[in-house]
Amino acid sequence: MRVKILPPHGCDRNALDARSWAELPEGIRVRDALRLIRCGPLKAKLLLMSVNGERCTPERELHDGDVVGFFFPVSGG
Repeated sequence: MRVKILPPHGCDRNALDARSWAELPEGIRVRDALRLIRCGPLKAKLLLMSVNGERCTPERELHDGDVVGFFFPVSGG
């Protein structure tokens, strides 16, 4: 299945294609996406997580076409 992952600054994007999509096995969860982008446990604890624009927990199961976002609670623009 294909999932789009929007990683936070400083994480590894090598597992993602140019448009941030990754080929992943069925049954993967948000926490597995964090591992894929090599987000350390301390940084992961500080992040807000969303799937398709809705906040979620690391235990949320992902499905084909989902968009996963990781954001720090405070960010500038």
